[in-house]
Amino acid sequence: MSVVLFSGRGCSDWLPEKRIKSRIQLDGIELDAVVSCAIKCWEDEQGKASPLEAWLLDAEIDWALSGPREMPQRYVFNLPNEAPWQSVECQFSETRGMITAAVFRSNADRCQCANTAVAGE
Repeated sequence: MSVVLFSGRGCSDWLPEKRIKSRIQLDGIELDAVVSCAIKCWEDEQGKASPLEAWLLDAEIDWALSGPREMPQRYVFNLPNEAPWQSVECQFSETRGMITAAVFRSNADRCQCANTAVAGE
């Protein structure tokens, strides 16, 4: 039925995960201080710009840990293995999205500035 109605386009753009990721692509996302520090450390270590948006778009949303009906809405993204974090939590208000917590894969992934603050642990 979807193929007939949508001429092969499907309806996956309406699914919640796709809508959240589209919002990130369109509006961007802000970073808290700990995540900003970790991104800076990763960029310094790798010698290139962080592909944070690509990591978020490749991530799976953990619906059990997320709060889509809370205000502000929050979603936990389980990131791909190349990211310095296991997961990040993003909160969305009507006007902006922000990564507010990060779970590092190991203490080795922490930067000096990240060691001074607790990030999702």
